[in-house]
Amino acid sequence: MWQSGIVRERAPDGGWDFFVSYTQADRGWAEWIAWQLEEDGYRVLIQAWDMVPGANWPHLMQGGVRQADRTVAVLSSAYLKSVTGTAEWEAAWRGDPLGGQRRLLVFRVADCDSPGLLGGVVGVDLFGVDWATARARVRAAAHGAVTGRAKPGTEPGFPPAAGAVRAEPRFPGALPEVWNVPPRNPNFTGRVAELERVRSLLAGYPAVTVHSLRGMGGIGKTQSAIEYAYRYAGAYDLVWWINAEQAALIADQLAVLAVELGLPPLADSDAMAVAVRRALRSRDRWLLIFDNAEDAEQIGPLLPGGAGHVLITTRRSGFRSLGGVLDLDALGRSDAIALLRRRAPDLSDAQAGQLAERLGDLPLALAQAAAYLDQTGMPSPEYLRLLDTHGAELQNRGHDPGHPRTVATVWLVSLDRLKATAPAAVQLLELCAWLAPEPIPLDLFTGHCDKLPEPLAETAANPIAFNEAVGALTGYSLARRPGDSIIVHRLVQDVVRRHHHADPAATTPAPATADRPLVTVLALLRADLPGPVWSAPETWPRWRALLPSVLAATGRHADNAAENPAAWLLAQAGIYLRRQGRAAEALPLQERALCIDEAVLGPDHPDVATDLNHVGRALSDLGQPAEALPLHQRALRIREAALGPDHPFTRQSRECVGEIEHSR
Repeated sequence: MWQSGIVRERAPDGGWDFFVSYTQADRGWAEWIAWQLEEDGYRVLIQAWDMVPGANWPHLMQGGVRQADRTVAVLSSAYLKSVTGTAEWEAAWRGDPLGGQRRLLVFRVADCDSPGLLGGVVGVDLFGVDWATARARVRAAAHGAVTGRAKPGTEPGFPPAAGAVRAEPRFPGALPEVWNVPPRNPNFTGRVAELERVRSLLAGYPAVTVHSLRGMGGIGKTQSAIEYAYRYAGAYDLVWWINAEQAALIADQLAVLAVELGLPPLADSDAMAVAVRRALRSRDRWLLIFDNAEDAEQIGPLLPGGAGHVLITTRRSGFRSLGGVLDLDALGRSDAIALLRRRAPDLSDAQAGQLAERLGDLPLALAQAAAYLDQTGMPSPEYLRLLDTHGAELQNRGHDPGHPRTVATVWLVSLDRLKATAPAAVQLLELCAWLAPEPIPLDLFTGHCDKLPEPLAETAANPIAFNEAVGALTGYSLARRPGDSIIVHRLVQDVVRRHHHADPAATTPAPATADRPLVTVLALLRADLPGPVWSAPETWPRWRALLPSVLAATGRHADNAAENPAAWLLAQAGIYLRRQGRAAEALPLQERALCIDEAVLGPDHPDVATDLNHVGRALSDLGQPAEALPLHQRALRIREAALGPDHPFTRQSRECVGEIEHSR
């Protein structure tokens, strides 16, 4: 099917400056070209915008061919097969066969031939270049068609000396202007073949525009993706890193990218994410990295398509439905030895080989061991003996078989040393183990010292001492500190949580916050996060920053526990998500809040009525008022009994019921 187009209202004199001829396959290009022309004040006819109800399109099309000053042919292989399109460009050519009036402009939007008479018309290539270059070419072509010349609007640059090399658009080694990739690992070692393989697939022909790195925790997926971004940064004009473990958080991260792209603000994050995907489809030379994705079906709809690249890291299967998958294995022995010796150069090849074998050549374990040796200066034989001792102990404690025993062993050696030298750092790590494996604002701890156990409470109140505690964790590679936040790898978190539960001291009577890190974490989040969420947009940035940790902590909370900060956090997180237009993600959180409050407070408590209303509103947002009505009716009965018929909350519930009943 073929189509043609205009951009503006029909001129009073019945004519147009440009008539755009295109096929349905190239509609996106045609609309983009028409938009650029209209931005410069030209009158343009386009079917996509002018075939409105009541319009006589054959008449408009005939008028466009005959009355438009110029015809734009959007040239592609599909266009060359269009009978109607051929008739239109030939009509323009017959009116100006020598090209003196520039009546036919040819914009190539794909690499295709220009056969026959089209081959004699000087065309303009819009494919294979960035947005700014393509726009400049459209404007220059339109200007030249009107004036008969292609003189630029500004003075040309002074010509370089003979033999000089033309400068590249970006200095070699410089990063793209739009870039948020985590810092490069200076000790990254190996993976040469794997990275070259990914690059050849993404950049080859035919290109596989989506590729995944898959492997177990600690195998080096994230570090490999970071290295890929830096190593091939020169091939991209935009590289954007997305923490994808929680699908509910991706839209917010794409909304931040929308700001970087200069897109106009929209009402909610989902709408901004849609705008970002649309903008990326009109570009090339971009790379999106989805780190630690969990579900291919959730990631698939978020991919922009188009000429850019997508790199995904994941521990899960199912990603071949999106593109290629490269399974990462442990490092080769020579690379494992090199990684150890880069951080601990005093190791001999034989010692490093022995240690690498013991650690299964796993990159995360190797990096941890090297950091420990670098920090302590411990001789490798002594270190190996400690591994043996703790390995047997760990096996008796039933470590997760999905993770190599030696990885946890390395971290427990570091933990035992820190317990003696920096106990506050260990407490901080134990709290971080229950939060998200993403940036955690450090002021979550320093801003609420009264919620912390000792000695961490005293340490957090002293900026110097607290920075030293954070430094102790980063020094042993148990955590990373990007700016004013801290990140603990999920594998470290897993080991720390299991180690805490296995510690006999954790079962002895003690103050709750000293003994139960999850309770402390929930109290910290409850004290820190602001409300009310719905009517206070100024609270959203903090919720956006801590939502991953809220989901992580409440996800590990036992719903029948006596403490219920989790219920408040779940309810407010649901309100935040609903306010962002994501009711489907909010609903299960608010249903959990209802279950917790019913179990802890009883079925007739006023807080339960509030939870019922939250669930009911989420259902209404999802177009399910019939399911919402009985929840609001029950909330009304609870509030009438507990608060009286004239209480503001009771009236609020009565209004909710009335709105639904009236709409049915």
